[in-house]
Amino acid sequence: MAESLQLGNFAVGVSPVGESSSVRPLMALLPAVADLAQRDACLNLLCEHLPALISIVDSAGKLVMASAQHAFLEGVASCPDDWRKVTDLYPASFQATLEGLMTLRYDPDTRVEFKARHKDGQFHVYQIRFLRQVADGGQPVLVLFGNDITAHKQVENSLLDHKSRLDYMVFHDNLTGLANRSMFYDRINKSLGTAKIANQTLGILLVDLDRFKNINESLGYDAGDDLLRITAENLRSQLRENDTVARLSGDEFVIVLENVNRRADIEVVAQKLLNRLALPVKLQGHQITTTASIGVSIFPADGETIDLLLKHADLAMNKAKNLGKNRFEFFEGAMSSNKAVNYLLLENDLRRAIEHNEICLHYQPQVNIVTGKIVGLEALARWHSKERGMVSPMHFIPLAEETGLIKPLGEWVLNHACERFQAWLMQGINLGKVAVNISPIQFRKEHFEQTVVQALMNSRLAPQYLELEITEGSAMEDAERAVEMLNCLSGLGVSLAIDDFGTGYSSLAYLKRFPIQKLKIDRSFVKDVETDTNDAAIAKSIIDLSHNMSLQVIAEGVEHLEQSNWLMAKGCHQVQGFYYSKPLSEEQLMAWINSSAVIRDTNGIRIPL
Repeated sequence: MAESLQLGNFAVGVSPVGESSSVRPLMALLPAVADLAQRDACLNLLCEHLPALISIVDSAGKLVMASAQHAFLEGVASCPDDWRKVTDLYPASFQATLEGLMTLRYDPDTRVEFKARHKDGQFHVYQIRFLRQVADGGQPVLVLFGNDITAHKQVENSLLDHKSRLDYMVFHDNLTGLANRSMFYDRINKSLGTAKIANQTLGILLVDLDRFKNINESLGYDAGDDLLRITAENLRSQLRENDTVARLSGDEFVIVLENVNRRADIEVVAQKLLNRLALPVKLQGHQITTTASIGVSIFPADGETIDLLLKHADLAMNKAKNLGKNRFEFFEGAMSSNKAVNYLLLENDLRRAIEHNEICLHYQPQVNIVTGKIVGLEALARWHSKERGMVSPMHFIPLAEETGLIKPLGEWVLNHACERFQAWLMQGINLGKVAVNISPIQFRKEHFEQTVVQALMNSRLAPQYLELEITEGSAMEDAERAVEMLNCLSGLGVSLAIDDFGTGYSSLAYLKRFPIQKLKIDRSFVKDVETDTNDAAIAKSIIDLSHNMSLQVIAEGVEHLEQSNWLMAKGCHQVQGFYYSKPLSEEQLMAWINSSAVIRDTNGIRIPL
């Protein structure tokens, strides 16, 4: 008995096309129906309504039967009377495949999928199965059965899409779309393996945004997220397709440059990245300029494992930060000499230095740019360690802020600065005011004003001789609280200045509420003020803003005459920097003001200009 054709739980027959067929229905189909006419009627009913493409072709290639489902296909005649051969049943897009299949010797399990548009415009996917059958009389026929598997395919594709999305989420950073740490390790493992076999060089660049915390604190975390997305796109735009860029955490990104032959090639890429990241971006309606610091390690010279290469790139990046940011540095062997141990020892030494008075103050004069009169001194902490010698503030100030030692250190500086300035006043030496930097941690301290009151009382210094410098970021971190604290401090009679102005993101609405007397232009805008149009525009805007708000304005970091002349021409009131004087110890300061280098008369103490 011939093989039956099954559709689900049904035994399926076919209906005649055109004139009556000489081939009777397959004997194996619907065996429970004895009457042939009734059997044909049942088969025709099934063929008319089942959503399947069913057709029979005899040994001569003549189309014997076909299901009504073919009429739904676009490109196929709607009337069965127009169907004469099997090629009439399928659209042109399937003809070449059909022709090839018809000439082969078919295996019973042969299945072919094809996608066809229905006349209603919807696409359907069919799976065509080819069966060789023997009809009554022993004549071989070919049965083509096409099951509509569209719904199955949709479910399958949905599952694949879901799996693809899950895979993407597992291996990509949700915020930036970059590779995450997991994918980075997978890629660099492969890159290291290839590089070892091919004797190639890899460059590892660790990129960290400068002062990113200020963005979050001043403009909010949404602005910070926007900046991270922009940074990711900027990094991608400067790299080759085969280079890897990933976000490791926070504002830290890592780049793998493959097959770089020279150190100079890495330098070119690193500088391109710095230039791109330094371009202004718009965040929350503000035009913001940000920078980054980059540390570089090289495989295999600086290590042959991922962790060692990242560690060395991190050391190089920290060096770039310490040298002023917005630069790149390559790893050097001396950087890795027990850094963690040295860091811990440095913290312990700093703690002892505060307790045993190893900290001292240096003072940098602040000068009236027109008259040369010394109008103030900025008190700066210096650490002369018995074991380490003079320790740079670029090392111990960040350490103090990170460990919380900035609180006792800041209080010591405030108290000592007030004591020494009062002592000079008692000797008849009036240098205007003494300016003390207040760290963000100090400024956030509850009842910080009591610390100031205590310092004034202990030293007996009149409040008008003390100036507190608050960074722009500190003031804007919690602007409402800052207004209250600054009003409280102003009520004591001390002067207030906003330090590093231009590096934060002040709201003018709050700035006008701050009871301040002075804005301090950050040194980064003074450095190239006479040659860089962007720096010049920012510095001029700050000076104009100060004039319009009836505030004093001082520029720090003035190192040569051209800068001083530019600032004077634009109306800056005060300056400080190496061009006028480096920070001086108390002994150096007293010797200086008593020397011929300065003029002392009834108008005060001034520098000849």
